[in-house]
Amino acid sequence: MSANTADSPPAPFRWLKSAELGYAEDANTKNSNQQMDEQDEQEEQEGRVCFHCGKEEANEVTFPKCSKCGVASYCSRDCQVSNWKSGGDKMGHKHTCAAYKRVGEDMMIMFSDDKDAARQDVLSKIRFYAFPYAVYKSSKAGRGLLFVQSDSSLAVMSLPIPLLSNGRSCPQQRSVFLHWLTMEEYDKEVCRDDFEMAAMRNELKSAVETYDDKVEVPVLMRFRCGQVAVGVAPLVPDYKLCQILGKEYYGHGQDSGAVQLNIDDV
Repeated sequence: MSANTADSPPAPFRWLKSAELGYAEDANTKNSNQQMDEQDEQEEQEGRVCFHCGKEEANEVTFPKCSKCGVASYCSRDCQVSNWKSGGDKMGHKHTCAAYKRVGEDMMIMFSDDKDAARQDVLSKIRFYAFPYAVYKSSKAGRGLLFVQSDSSLAVMSLPIPLLSNGRSCPQQRSVFLHWLTMEEYDKEVCRDDFEMAAMRNELKSAVETYDDKVEVPVLMRFRCGQVAVGVAPLVPDYKLCQILGKEYYGHGQDSGAVQLNIDDV
């Protein structure tokens, strides 16, 4: 059966299970968690700036915000108008407004439907590299799953541009790490290091056993905020193009190990 032809549109995303995991502070994670908390605190303490020119709010002066999202702030009407469409390589707020409304001023995604959409947005950004990677790796290792993880939160990763809700640039590069894992590797490597991930095993096992490798791929996503989800994503680009791109990108002595993608560079 041919994949994603004009008469056969891509299958929709299917999220099978999601969870908010709370990671215990053992000897291996305590320092990492402390660094994350310090970074979060630093981000919260920094004041807001104009989304267009970067001017900082002065004492007792609060910039007006976009009436649609209630997040993006501007020092002047001119800056707001200019930022709405922007131009060149700068994406205008017209195209990012909905994403900022979803994360809010606190950079938190509250509703499950919004989290589903945010994860799909992340996958859509990296699909021309992630899915060829999955197809190529599966041809070498066999059936498995695409493990996508990030040191940033889902809210941060889902934004179209690397600006936080306070208008400041993200303090670190927004990136994901891609792994192709068989179920045996998932059990031995992922669940061994993080026992809470075993909660996703049944859904993962079912997805790995039943997915149609010509049109879709099982995906496990994990973010620094503890947001974890299992789903099945349609192959876009289609299977044949994924084969070509996978060999071109990853077929030159890079069969082992993970791949890091900086999402603002793809």
